[in-house]
Amino acid sequence: MVLITIFYKLTEVFFMTALSPRCSFSGTALKTIACITMLIDHIGASCIEAGILTPGLDSGTLSRDTLSAYPLYRLDMVLRFTGRLAFPIFCFLLVEGFVHTHNVKGYLGRLVLFGLLSEVPFDLAFFHTPFDFSAQNVYWTLALGVLAMAGLKHFEKPDGSASWKGLLCAAGCTLAALLACTDYNGIGVLIICALYLTRGDRKRQCIVGAVLFAWELTAPLAFVLVWFYNGQRGRCTPAMQKVFYWFYPVHLSVLAAVTNLIL
Repeated sequence: MVLITIFYKLTEVFFMTALSPRCSFSGTALKTIACITMLIDHIGASCIEAGILTPGLDSGTLSRDTLSAYPLYRLDMVLRFTGRLAFPIFCFLLVEGFVHTHNVKGYLGRLVLFGLLSEVPFDLAFFHTPFDFSAQNVYWTLALGVLAMAGLKHFEKPDGSASWKGLLCAAGCTLAALLACTDYNGIGVLIICALYLTRGDRKRQCIVGAVLFAWELTAPLAFVLVWFYNGQRGRCTPAMQKVFYWFYPVHLSVLAAVTNLIL
């Protein structure tokens, strides 16, 4: 208990000094950063890994023993480590979107729609097949995250804390993501719920998010950016909103074409 208290105080000093928000990011800025880092990540996962490294290992032209010395492998690591910033930011923005939306059903419907539109490009980009049931795209994880938050909100106690019914709903969504093998599976939904439950305290939210993403080397750094969030949506026209939704299936389609037709 003493160690936890000391850790909390040290992080408080860190956030209030080293990360004093003299500059800040709007929601639109954070979403743009997340999209760019996601693209960087997927170039590595699709073009380099699925397009070059994995086929090379399967055919025997590349050796696992010497793979770490291969220049493309090193480039892939840089791309993937950079891309680890994307999902934590998307999780945070999903919570913000859920809290501020006036139409949860519409919000959920858009996620499901783009989950359907993205599935074939996702499978082609990363698995070289139109249908691969071993993994589903991240829109399904986000949709289940919204369902979990809706359950937590619907059954919350009068003081705003989570009830056992709400936690049970969240657990059901987490299990569904795990069984469906969505991108980031149940861990993704669990983290979304944790960020939702800590939404009233930004410092606590950042700490919880960073700790839960500690299994990915660079992912916790995303919460440095989240700390600088100014609480404003920023300039985002209806056209820009559509671009953000369409960015995922469109860039996956382009990567699928490069991976399957060129490499």
